[in-house]
Amino acid sequence: MSLPDPIGYGMHEQDPLGTIPLRLPHYGASLPVATSRFFRKYATFSGRAGRAEFWWWGLINVAFSLAMGLLGAALTGDATYIYNQPVTWDAPNVLTTLFGLATLVPSLAVTWRRLHDADLSGGWFFLALIPILGWAALIVMLALPSRASGIRFDQTNYLEHP
Repeated sequence: MSLPDPIGYGMHEQDPLGTIPLRLPHYGASLPVATSRFFRKYATFSGRAGRAEFWWWGLINVAFSLAMGLLGAALTGDATYIYNQPVTWDAPNVLTTLFGLATLVPSLAVTWRRLHDADLSGGWFFLALIPILGWAALIVMLALPSRASGIRFDQTNYLEHP
């Protein structure tokens, strides 16, 4: 079974259960699908990730950080805790640290794959090491539309292997 592919490959193949194989990007993924693919491709730096796969995970990160900031503010009674988190070993900071460590590698991997989908080398990720201007440039690159030529980053060319 196949679905139309938004960037012009023709049809986007699906497995018998109607899901898109992990080796292909999932364009228009829902939040649960994007989250599942994020963890199932934990340390996969090859291949591509559609914008939905990447940005849903970004939203989860922001929501988690905000929730931990609000929890810390509620526990400490300090409203500035949300944006000025002290370096302490309270529950919100411990949870945030553990969450960050658990999702560091897959976050890097999905960013790398998203750059591939825009037909850019994953090495452009290192722009993040340049404060402000590098971050802004990287965000622009991550927001670029998918390009058909990004297929060169796939493990196999699925157009040649039906």
